[in-house]
Amino acid sequence: MVTRIFEFVIIDTEHGPFGPETDVKLVRAADAADMVSVIRVPENTEIAVTKALDTGTSGIVVPGISNVQDARKAVKYAKYAPIGSRGACPCVRANRYGVGDSTYYRRANEDTSVILLIEGKEGLQSFEEILNVEYVDAILLGPVDLSHSLGVPGDIYNPKVVNALSNMMKKAKNKDICVGIFSVDTERAKECLKLGADYVVYNTDTMLFYEACR
Repeated sequence: MVTRIFEFVIIDTEHGPFGPETDVKLVRAADAADMVSVIRVPENTEIAVTKALDTGTSGIVVPGISNVQDARKAVKYAKYAPIGSRGACPCVRANRYGVGDSTYYRRANEDTSVILLIEGKEGLQSFEEILNVEYVDAILLGPVDLSHSLGVPGDIYNPKVVNALSNMMKKAKNKDICVGIFSVDTERAKECLKLGADYVVYNTDTMLFYEACR
């Protein structure tokens, strides 16, 4: 019997040194392991979002969300009409390479998750407005970039960063919006869960491998 350690995996194509050809292999591997996969797209563009979702992944993490316009663009690119403008190619892996039926587009709109990555001062300032954007399924908070944006580069435990993250988590919870945070520290992860985070993106594959080797 296999023990499930992680509930989902994020395939990072923003910082990861690979492209669409590898993405689909990683999504397929996650499916084979009965693991939920989400792709962090490199940028908030129509092509980047389309290529990611065509792999059949369960959702996307969209970086660089600074305002309402950014959030609406992400939703627009991720959803088929009439909600958005996602290109409707019937022959992609997400639609079983053309074997799927016409209900696929409706199901994709219902089941595909749009997760917005908030990691800068502008996103912090526009956070309440971003929470009101329709069809956003979850928020992910990025403490490292936020620390740079707030003038304390890399100091994710600085009170300015901690307070900003705590306030955003509270606001998301008040709106009943799913909110998560990235953490490389288990104790900090536990603290965030106590503060109201619904999920934690814990560490990276390279850092986990380093810890195991050390």
